[in-house]
Amino acid sequence: MSQASPQESSVISVQLKTLHEDVGEMKTAMKDLAAAITKLALIEERQANAAAAQERAFATLERVEERLSVLERDVPANKRISVWFDRAIWAAMGLMVMTVLKKSGLV
Repeated sequence: MSQASPQESSVISVQLKTLHEDVGEMKTAMKDLAAAITKLALIEERQANAAAAQERAFATLERVEERLSVLERDVPANKRISVWFDRAIWAAMGLMVMTVLKKSGLV
């Protein structure tokens, strides 16, 4: 094997230095990629949590809509009961007034 000339050694040294710099840049790029992948995983997890929360909200909204439809269906019956209740109150008040008037001797 022959020994490398000083010029060849210089070229090899420059090439090794360039290769070393390239490897350093690749390591930096790999660290940046790892950080980006970590951030992406975090965003993905947050989106999954938001989707789950949205599903819960929709389920709750559906239950509220069901309750509202029951209440809306019962409104006419409640109005009839309210009218009868109002009439009963007025009748009771009329009886009370008549009783007071009879006891006081005005009627």
